[in-house]
Amino acid sequence: MSGDIAAVAKERVGESLVSIFLKQAWYEFKHSSRTAMSFRRIENEAAVRAYCAMTQAEFEGINARQKWANWRTIPRTLAGRLPDRPCKAVDLCSGSGDSTEVLAYYLPPGSEILGLEFNPAFAARAAGRKYRRPNGARVRATFRVQSVLEIFCDASGEPLEDSSVDLVNSCGALGIHFDAAAIERLAGEVARVLRPGGLAAVDSGTHGVRATEMVRIFEARGFRAQSFAKSCFLDRFTQVGLVKITGY
Repeated sequence: MSGDIAAVAKERVGESLVSIFLKQAWYEFKHSSRTAMSFRRIENEAAVRAYCAMTQAEFEGINARQKWANWRTIPRTLAGRLPDRPCKAVDLCSGSGDSTEVLAYYLPPGSEILGLEFNPAFAARAAGRKYRRPNGARVRATFRVQSVLEIFCDASGEPLEDSSVDLVNSCGALGIHFDAAAIERLAGEVARVLRPGGLAAVDSGTHGVRATEMVRIFEARGFRAQSFAKSCFLDRFTQVGLVKITGY
């Protein structure tokens, strides 16, 4: 499995890690010089302002390392933890659709994805992309502009039903740009929409909400940690796979 993941990641990204780091550094410098703002903030409102001030090119450059990591981390978190049937997934802080693209590739046939993204420009970019499985089949993906700290709603603005979702995913956002109080609030909404046995795949940070704290918050709401995935052994960030306990 790990060999297959690495091969797919290499094919889908097509850039060396050195090139990606140089690109990220350049666009981060460009953005901070132009706006005098930093997106590297655990305070969610400050991070949101910085992201909303980014051009599309700046976001894609800054997010290049995360895109590289997504193709390696997400499939490791999902492996063997989803039902063998079409799934309903929610992609939190979905940006311009990079993480959604990985979910579409690895979810079972017939699955549907809802991306929640605060920046309207990023959501519009994501909505204009095509999402496909390995065989080229289209995957239905819709997007809604909203904060993930609000009630999760579908693309038409209707709240998602209780226990109606199989997977909630987040990459490069929750553990970095949300403090513990915000994560506690969000975890309650994740618990509401996930079915018993559903999977929350959530990222942890190094200076923000770390993996141990992320696990504590979610386990207090009826989850059990099952996996800890990294893109490579040098990666400082972890995606934690937490299963909603049946009957909670």
